Amino acid sequence: MSAALAERSGVRVVEHGRIDSTMAAALLDEGPPPAVHRAESQTAGRGRHGRIWESPPGNLYATIRWPDGDPPLAPTLLAAIQVEWARAIRAAGGPDVRCKWPNDGWLHGEKWAGLLAVRPARRPGELHVGLGVNLIAAPRGMEPAATDLRSHWPAWPGAETVAALLIDAVLAVLADGSGGLAARLADWPRYDALAPGTPLIVEEAGALATRGPRTGAYLGIDPEGRLRLLEEKGETRIASGRARRVRPL
Repeated sequence: MSAALAERSGVRVVEHGRIDSTMAAALLDEGPPPAVHRAESQTAGRGRHGRIWESPPGNLYATIRWPDGDPPLAPTLLAAIQVEWARAIRAAGGPDVRCKWPNDGWLHGEKWAGLLAVRPARRPGELHVGLGVNLIAAPRGMEPAATDLRSHWPAWPGAETVAALLIDAVLAVLADGSGGLAARLADWPRYDALAPGTPLIVEEAGALATRGPRTGAYLGIDPEGRLRLLEEKGETRIASGRARRVRPL
């Protein structure tokens, strides 16, 4: 896939075997951005808020080094990528994948993908976008439960074909820049994993986590990609965190 992707996109592709993480590899890369770092497997894959992403062989683990724009790409980037993935998979005859705030791919109530975006202090002017996709295998005993794409794709075209499809989709969003985010985000309701009114518990990230979990009804996301939560006192908008359904007793 490397040569075809590089030729098609004009982006340098670096393939790795078993490594700690593609995020770490991207930080050590001395070449110019943009670049795609892809690994066969990872021993210390990163998720949001320091969580570990299990990384058995056969799935897609990649980090894209991208020169950040002026102005920098907005926080809605990850939501826009989710929408682009949903579009691309359905157009290719794949399953009815969904988008779950803030950064997860969702399929029949289980997670098949995660995204991460960081601006490393060691790489000023760069944005690093991490991709973790369960193409053919999903870890067991996870919370939330995980699944893989192949299990839900009757005419499975092959892991390399789907990996290329997903990387191409991310590169398209990045290449379009800030100007392309709003149009993709406008399609979020079409692919949303959560129905309006779904009762949620939301754990905020960062300093706001000290306020404890918030509960309310899901209202979707706003144009800035923030989750809209209707609490007893009114609507709250949450920029970053973790949302889960309230389970009935």
